[in-house]
Amino acid sequence: MKPRGADDSSKDECGGSGLTRREFLQAAGGVVVLFSIARPLEAGGGGSAPPTAVGDINAWLRIGQDGRITVFAPTPEVGQGLRTELAQLAAEELSAPLSSVDVILGDTDRVPADAGVSASSALSTIGAKVRQAAAEAREMVASMAAERWGVPRAGVVIEDGRAVLASDPETFVGLGELAGGRRLVRRLERPAPLKPAAEHTLVGRPAPAIDGPAYVRGKARFAGDVRLPDLTYAKVLRAPCLGAKLVRAETGVAAAQPGVIAVVQEDDFVGVVAVRPDLAERALRSIQATWEEGEHASIGSLYQDLRQSAELEQEIAVRGDVETALAGARQGYSASYRTPFAAHAPIEPHAAVASPQGERIVVYVGTERPFGHRTAVAEALGMPPEKVRVIVPAVGGAFGGKDGPDVAVDAARLARAVGRPVLLSQSRVEEMSWNYFRPAAVIDVRCGVTEKGEIAAWDADVFNCGSRGAEPPYAFPNQRVRVYRCNSPLPQGPWRGLGGSANAFAREVHLDYVASELGEDPVAVRLRHLRGDAGMERVVRAAAERYGWHDRRPPTGLGAGFACAADDGSCAAVVADVEVERASGQVRVRRVLVVQDGGLVVNPDNLRSQIEGAVVMGLGLALREAVRYEQGRILTGSFASYPVPTFREAPSVEIVVLPDPASPPRGGATATLCAIAPAVANALFDAVGKRLRELPLASVRLRAGT
Repeated sequence: MKPRGADDSSKDECGGSGLTRREFLQAAGGVVVLFSIARPLEAGGGGSAPPTAVGDINAWLRIGQDGRITVFAPTPEVGQGLRTELAQLAAEELSAPLSSVDVILGDTDRVPADAGVSASSALSTIGAKVRQAAAEAREMVASMAAERWGVPRAGVVIEDGRAVLASDPETFVGLGELAGGRRLVRRLERPAPLKPAAEHTLVGRPAPAIDGPAYVRGKARFAGDVRLPDLTYAKVLRAPCLGAKLVRAETGVAAAQPGVIAVVQEDDFVGVVAVRPDLAERALRSIQATWEEGEHASIGSLYQDLRQSAELEQEIAVRGDVETALAGARQGYSASYRTPFAAHAPIEPHAAVASPQGERIVVYVGTERPFGHRTAVAEALGMPPEKVRVIVPAVGGAFGGKDGPDVAVDAARLARAVGRPVLLSQSRVEEMSWNYFRPAAVIDVRCGVTEKGEIAAWDADVFNCGSRGAEPPYAFPNQRVRVYRCNSPLPQGPWRGLGGSANAFAREVHLDYVASELGEDPVAVRLRHLRGDAGMERVVRAAAERYGWHDRRPPTGLGAGFACAADDGSCAAVVADVEVERASGQVRVRRVLVVQDGGLVVNPDNLRSQIEGAVVMGLGLALREAVRYEQGRILTGSFASYPVPTFREAPSVEIVVLPDPASPPRGGATATLCAIAPAVANALFDAVGKRLRELPLASVRLRAGT
């Protein structure tokens, strides 16, 4: 029997013989649950979980002859605690010990295909499928036991990994024994009933991370740790600045360097493969490259550049007649809000190992989207997707930054060229400079207030960051949000919450601005306009009560700020307490209170960890993180020039989760992340009376006398 939490994918990482999906499905013996994800499955007591569009029918769960339960799911573990929570869901529905469950994630030969489920929403989407598969397996083995004993299905109880005869508890049979000797497959036709929340013994309770000991003991294996026979090491030629085009490259000297296996050049791609990483790096430096640099962008013109290139993409959240309401308002309030590009800054830089294996190629890579990488590698190499296998080992942080397949594609291209496994990993400078960033944004907000202090009109123009989180949760009778597509001077792509954090920053700071101009309490203004959004109203009221927030008319000098946001099906309210050293403008966030709704909370400890991480990440974005660039050159290529929060700077964090066991699990903590920066900005106004509308909230603007 394997130890608790053991994962067969470790065999694959060592080049061993982990079963592929085809081999697994052909194996004799065991209970296998298959279904097409195109059909929605019932969620726990509260409607239907959103379907994941998958084109084929794949196995999601298996009960082996040894009684072990194996869960197969497409979304890798990237720090969101998914492996443990999926095990809890499966064990709960099967009434089996948590230690009897193994979870295989992110191996395209072994798990169902996905349609690009993000890590933050994996539990609410993939978790629903795993839970349903476990419920189906429970009904299958219960029916098998009932047939064996000649009793109705209702006469069988599933508990502690066994089928028990209800009329005689001394008569029981293990799930593995029921599964043994026969291969039993069930394709779902009618969803099996899910276990009611009142009967849960594992879901809703803390459970230690299955893979936690491996991380703590340094035994977790990342893509850069994969070592295969005849492994080689690669480096890729980088342009001197963004947007430069390669004119020619003299590679003869590099190819003649000791230990160099090959210099591969295909169009504007140049890579060096050597027997050691230092030899690949030295050979790369000897390449004489000529570049055509073209125009260069600099951060000083960022927001002007976005405005000048803007094209209307869509109008959303349109209600009433905004222009008429603005014209008839007693008072109007307008302001612009700015957020810069931000780096993902994971601890583990991008890395991939590609290994040619006959007509196939296997790629080990840290990513959130293994099937997207499989498609990209197959297209780049002109291979059928089924000839490409992507395996995701441990991932040292992603935050949306490892969706892009460039490193996997480059490693595969080089491996095919040399016919040997190739490890390609980025340096810290490459990681911070040559991947995509969180989109920068400019958001213009106009609103009009009636004689009674009601916000009658809300008009927002959102440049470059998209529509996510742009629709206000407030019941403004007249509203409109226009979303503009812009030409970004830097590469941009998926990021935790995408534009949700920028849109929440603009909305929540502007709402505080209106409240202060009206001389009203900002929480009271929010509640007055939250009619119809019961979830958001619930967390706002709970946060105000828990904090002891009474009628406040900022600026009070006390340094407390409030904000709320919604994302990934969840909503959160945040109160931040800050101190400002007036002479230097230095800001210290002393305390953060978070109240978040959680739906069905699978693992409370894990959810709290996700929220704590979101708080610290949000503080970095609020106070210091910004990608700086001049003449097309990234200036923030290290943690020294792009500082992220440290443990010493972390505030006291109080978390209140409002569970709703009758509804499905919700997004982890992105709503909290989106609410942090506006809460801090509003707290700074409360402390010093200065309204800051641009991130990061630079200390220079808070100094005494400025």
